[in-house]
Amino acid sequence: MSFDPTQSLAGDIRTVESALIVPFAPGKTRGLRRPSGVFDASGSYLPLGQCFRNSTTPVTVEPTEETPQIAEETLNGTWLFGGMLYGHFGHFLVESTARLWAIPHVRDKLDGVIFLTKKQVTWPRRFVRPLLPLLEMFGPPCANSEGAVRPTRVERLVLAPQGFGTGDMIGGCPEYRQFVRAHFGRDIAPAGAEKIYISRSRLFSKRGRYLGEAALERMFAAEGYRIFHPQDLPISEQIAQYKAARVIVSSDNSALHLAGFYTGPEVRVGIILRRPGGIVADFMRQFRHFAGRAPVVIDALSGRQYQFESADRRQVSEIYAELDFPRLTAALHDHGFLQQSHGAAFPGRVEMDAEVATLSERLGQAVVPVEMP
Repeated sequence: MSFDPTQSLAGDIRTVESALIVPFAPGKTRGLRRPSGVFDASGSYLPLGQCFRNSTTPVTVEPTEETPQIAEETLNGTWLFGGMLYGHFGHFLVESTARLWAIPHVRDKLDGVIFLTKKQVTWPRRFVRPLLPLLEMFGPPCANSEGAVRPTRVERLVLAPQGFGTGDMIGGCPEYRQFVRAHFGRDIAPAGAEKIYISRSRLFSKRGRYLGEAALERMFAAEGYRIFHPQDLPISEQIAQYKAARVIVSSDNSALHLAGFYTGPEVRVGIILRRPGGIVADFMRQFRHFAGRAPVVIDALSGRQYQFESADRRQVSEIYAELDFPRLTAALHDHGFLQQSHGAAFPGRVEMDAEVATLSERLGQAVVPVEMP
């Protein structure tokens, strides 16, 4: 697959009569990739229904084993194929919403949106239900969203190219960017602080974070920032705050994908790296295309990082990182995010070691120093 964020995709929408969605086809799942697909009435596989993380990383692949063309479920009416539905907030935003841009381009009235569920669940509506408040903000058809877990025959299925994703797809296609601006949370008024710091300190202990983040919170609070914990708030309040903010400082985390939908070139965004690797490039690309202005990126990682003992060492999202606080505060000051000096307010070695010990106790396993690949 190739993807160009400047290229229109509206001309590639296709309506398929009597389409068959096979969410879990015969064959082995390999890593992210599982055999799955959409087939036309004659049984031909339709590449337009393939799902991607980015243009080179498919999460569904054409089945190589013979796939029975027998439906176990039927949907009457006209439905938009939504792709893969994730429970994880970040993947939901960048992958599960990636075909909704097609809604205003469909001539027929849509009866709803049909997704593949990420997991092979027994009760798909229970999987979909917690995501409905988010989906409903994309327009009326999304309020009637279903998850396919068994082969499903759809009377008329609208297939649209995937217009958003990670990596090279994070800029979105023009129709996706326009659709998000026009529809997603459009009735929510701006409300909240002008300056916010997005914190991870209240997340479940296994979630990656900075060590010593409480000191960062005190520093930003002293500078008039709201310490913002988005996971504690309804999505409507999150959107209202992002619309109101004129300065946003955050680690590189999923909350920025949502914030990126509502910032413009007048908003200053600073990203403090919390993990090694190239993930920050996604945020840079998204903000350039959606907001018209790239964030300031501050690398103040000290080189000391930890994971809980049973963690996958390749999973950089789950590391606990130490920061070089003097370097961090100097960079924040130089870029105008701080007005005062806060050099004496940060934890030393004893406090850092105590925080690592506390994490170990909460997790019931050792938190150990690691070298990241």
